[in-house]
Amino acid sequence: MNCTTCRQDLPQDARFCSSCGTPCAVAAAPGEDERKPVTVLFCDLVGSTALSGVLDPETLRTVTLRYFEAMSAQIVARGGTPEKFIGDAVMAVFGVPVVREDDARRALAAALGMRDALAELNEELHATLGITLATRVGVNTGQVVAGGDASARQALVSGETVNIAARLEQHAGAGEILLGPDTLLAAGPTVSAEPTGPLRLKGKQDSVEAYRLLALGADDPELLRRFDVPFVGRRAERGALDAALSDTVRAGRAGLLRVVGEPGIGKTRLVREWLAGRSASGALSYGAGRCRGHGDRGTLTPLADALRELPDLAARQEAQVADDATALLSAGLLRDGTPNAPFEDMCAALATTLGRAARERPFVLVLDDTHEAAPLLTRTLERLVDGSGPAGVLIVCVGRPDGTADSGDCLQLTGLPPEESARLAGLLARLDGGAGPVDERLLSRAEGNPLYLEQLLVGGRMDGAGSGLPPTLQALLGARIGALARTERTMVGLAAVIGREFTSAELLLLETSARLAELRGPAAVNVSAADRAHRLGLIEEVLVALAGRRLVEPGAGPEPTAYRFSSGLVHEVTYASLSKRAKADRHAWAAELPAVLRAGDGAVGGHLERACRYRTELGLLDDRTGRLRGRAAAALGRAGAQAASRSDLAWADDLLERAVELDPDDAGSVRRLGEVRVALGRTASGARLLRRVAGLDSESVESAHARLALAVLDPSGPGPGLTATARAVLPVFEAAGDAVGRARSHLRLAQHLQQAGRHEEAERDQACALEQAVLAGAEPERAGALGAIGISLWRGPVPAPEAVARCLGLLAAHGEGRPTVRLTLNCPLAVLYALQDRPREAYACLSEAQELAGRLRFAEAEVFLPVFRAAVEALLGRGGTALELLAGADEVARRADAAGLRTAVALDAARIELDEGRTGRAVAWISGIGEASELSPADAVDLNGLRGRLAAADGRPAEAAGHADRAVRASLLTDSPLVRATAELDRARTLFALGRQAPALVSARAAREHFTSKGHLPGARRAAGCVPDEAMVTTTERS
Repeated sequence: MNCTTCRQDLPQDARFCSSCGTPCAVAAAPGEDERKPVTVLFCDLVGSTALSGVLDPETLRTVTLRYFEAMSAQIVARGGTPEKFIGDAVMAVFGVPVVREDDARRALAAALGMRDALAELNEELHATLGITLATRVGVNTGQVVAGGDASARQALVSGETVNIAARLEQHAGAGEILLGPDTLLAAGPTVSAEPTGPLRLKGKQDSVEAYRLLALGADDPELLRRFDVPFVGRRAERGALDAALSDTVRAGRAGLLRVVGEPGIGKTRLVREWLAGRSASGALSYGAGRCRGHGDRGTLTPLADALRELPDLAARQEAQVADDATALLSAGLLRDGTPNAPFEDMCAALATTLGRAARERPFVLVLDDTHEAAPLLTRTLERLVDGSGPAGVLIVCVGRPDGTADSGDCLQLTGLPPEESARLAGLLARLDGGAGPVDERLLSRAEGNPLYLEQLLVGGRMDGAGSGLPPTLQALLGARIGALARTERTMVGLAAVIGREFTSAELLLLETSARLAELRGPAAVNVSAADRAHRLGLIEEVLVALAGRRLVEPGAGPEPTAYRFSSGLVHEVTYASLSKRAKADRHAWAAELPAVLRAGDGAVGGHLERACRYRTELGLLDDRTGRLRGRAAAALGRAGAQAASRSDLAWADDLLERAVELDPDDAGSVRRLGEVRVALGRTASGARLLRRVAGLDSESVESAHARLALAVLDPSGPGPGLTATARAVLPVFEAAGDAVGRARSHLRLAQHLQQAGRHEEAERDQACALEQAVLAGAEPERAGALGAIGISLWRGPVPAPEAVARCLGLLAAHGEGRPTVRLTLNCPLAVLYALQDRPREAYACLSEAQELAGRLRFAEAEVFLPVFRAAVEALLGRGGTALELLAGADEVARRADAAGLRTAVALDAARIELDEGRTGRAVAWISGIGEASELSPADAVDLNGLRGRLAAADGRPAEAAGHADRAVRASLLTDSPLVRATAELDRARTLFALGRQAPALVSARAAREHFTSKGHLPGARRAAGCVPDEAMVTTTERS
């Protein structure tokens, strides 16, 4: 653990900090299991069996113990934990009990150190006993489950990572060190290794890429990071560094500036770029050192490294012209990084030396990674800037947030702004051979952190949370979480289950649930207001400390107790560190939080679903898991139904799919999922789900819904047909009080009457459908009813100006906040505007409908929107554009196997082709339609009229007149002036083509009267132009 004041590493059982004396937190009970990224090392003797044949048992034991001692010393020196000794093998873990960001490098350094230590031991053994030992080593990095009690010394870690490390060791040759691929990636680019080729490891289905370790290079950030990429941004921060240096020079004293930011934010790169630029211009000189958390270096070595770069000091040492200050420092600090004089004398010598360096120009002393600085080094720096330090010296301490309050001498670095992040990502991608723009998801996940950007780009990890991150980021962020005190880790673990955003009150509720579960107490207890306030205060203190370390930050909302994780990746890694058992319990508790309950069934079901899933993965298939599964399925099903009722199809599909996965026998969720899939264009999948429900006699209402949906999907398929099905299921819905079912049945009956051209009769069913949809609060059904009303206003007898006014009234009454309603009403409204020669308004309606369709992802919109737009274009005299739209709609309908839609498209396209004199293309469009008797009355009128004109053009007068007369007679059975006008105009053109001028003129006048009664201005003009000079243009006005 670490001291909360000075961050000094302390033994787990320490009561006070040995450095600063701060009392340590009272040791808590052993923590729960955790999932964490670690590096596992296995080392085994080669040929140990042969040794037992040549050595006395006692001698062999002594040799083995000396071998274990030498190997363990190398492991411990690099911060590893020797977990167990198995025969002649040593298993060590780097990352337990505390994860460090460089655990993989530490493990490789230990492996190389073990090889060197064995060589030294072998020299002695060969000289005394005539034997030599040989080892083989396997190293692997990945996620493991770590026991919460490090003192137990029993199976500290477990998981596939451990098994692969052991198998790699078994495949290694004598003296070899084999690495797994994630170890190579996590250790950084300075590792020298060669591939061994894929290895087939026992227990692994897939082969594993392995590498043979050759050497381990330096860990300077410039080597580990992409400092070859041009520096981006940070103009204000460089200005702040300039200002700090100017203030130091002007004040005539030593200055201190802390450059603070989370790992990877760009602190080191910023300072190095600034130093390089200013030193090149002669504005300053500098020396730099770096603090390290491990190794055999002296406490003050970072300071010594920085001082060695002083040219004056180096010259004095070489010339052996040493003054008292130089002599004092050379005897200790500069030699091995340790103080060899009283503290005040050492500080005085440092002040003299630094002051000498700053005589000609300011001197900048840079210490990187000062969060790893030992207390003595920190105290020394503070002494140098307490007012008596050398003038013209600026000390820049680069480090991570340590929980202390920011002061005036602190430069806090935050993420790059979005435009600079995108520029940096583009540079990284191009240098890595990538092409094209950077994925916005990557920029969002990185949140302006250059290291996150670099690792996500290079690792190609765009999916998943926690385990989907590159091992470098897992270790980096895991180390920040692992360094926290137990209470702090517990708090962020609870917060991670709630989500990226949370409140202290929610944490109090989860903590109370956790304490009750630990004590096996009652499910609910009465907590006094005083106790609640006290515990809430303690939680706030922890959150403030976490905010100081930049792991959390105050939320943006008005709630004063609201917090959020500082980055999404911190949240991901924190959540990934929890054991499945902890996640299961905490998600079950989180489902009861007031904020989650207010968020609705989707949030509740999400928590319950994860609780059930984690318990299932643990094999806990008990009654509690069954209850969680049932509650989760019910909540997700309700949420999915609500999303579907609001036309949020993508969200509904996700929710209902999860509900059905949890409870495949829930007929309601299965049926709704089928309907949503059909609406999204996944017709085959949706139909299969609907058929599962259609035959369920025990679920009469759900079966009725499914049968009606299947009839809509295939009106000409097996069964009684759509209209008969709608009539048959309506009593079922009425008996059950199912408003949605009644709305759907009445809508289908209304559409049947509309297809027959009986729009006034359809008004009753339309009104019933709308009433029931409003009663149910179902947006798709409301939109369907209003869309049907809009079609009747367009095609029926209501004059166009009045129809426009009524459409606008319906939009005002029902369209606010309902995108599906606005989509369905804007389409017929656009055509009504076109009937009145108002193109600007018509195109505005179509544009809004197109935007809404894209947002809602309605599959059928890909057909009906182009058809409506084609109708508008044709009315406005743009036949070529209309034909292109209809051809696209026909292709979409063909792929969807929507025969009815293809018939409507073919009739519209054939009419445009025929009006423009292309009879061959018109024949091609209608050739596959079939007989008029198989169509709806309105479509039959259209088809007969077109066939009459084509027959006249082909010189078949009797057939032509027969078709034309049948079209007019059939149109009289409708109340649609447009159907009647089109039939009369087709008859007029047919008769003109046959040379029968007088009856043709009668039909033309009748067509004009029908168009005029509707307010169809383009149609009236075309009918008026139906004279022997045949100045004819298109008459299309279909949907």
